[in-house]
Amino acid sequence: MKRLTILTALIVTVAGTGYAFTDGGSRRFSEFLTGLKEAPAIVSTTGTGTFRAVINRDETAIDYVLTFKNLQSDVRQAHIHIGHPQNSGNVVLWLCDSVAPLPASPVASTPLCSQSDPMDLTNGTVTGTLTEADVIALTANGIAGPADFAEVVALIRAGLTYVNVHTATIGAGEIRSQIDNGDDNRRDHDHGN
Repeated sequence: MKRLTILTALIVTVAGTGYAFTDGGSRRFSEFLTGLKEAPAIVSTTGTGTFRAVINRDETAIDYVLTFKNLQSDVRQAHIHIGHPQNSGNVVLWLCDSVAPLPASPVASTPLCSQSDPMDLTNGTVTGTLTEADVIALTANGIAGPADFAEVVALIRAGLTYVNVHTATIGAGEIRSQIDNGDDNRRDHDHGN
């Protein structure tokens, strides 16, 4: 009887995991951004944020909502970077840009970080859709450009990308979170917003 109970629990666990990764788990992401997740240096900040994204069924687009609040200084840009949780990495997708004199997004369709309120640059919400046209070529990472959108989606699904919000005084990034399927650390998801 004990073996049957263990076997049943194992089957339920495997079936549940398969469902999570084939249905919502591999297409939907919800992350909580803080300065404590910044790497390689942790940032002490009052700023927090959320990143929610859905990859469409044919994996040709990613709809996202990025929120940030109580940033220490004005938001400048936000991106999806390729990288492990403990490292900084290269920008592969732009989530938002600002009108400040910085290197501007090479993608004309990148929304402004001040999309929800042009007068408040420390709190806001940005919505957008990412497609192959938004992919930045990163030859060091094997990403040639728009034709590699499927590769970028695979990196996101594998937990090898992160969201980072950059500000005027903390240019390397004030708040951050690794993007993952929620299978490794539940403390990463949906806190505070």
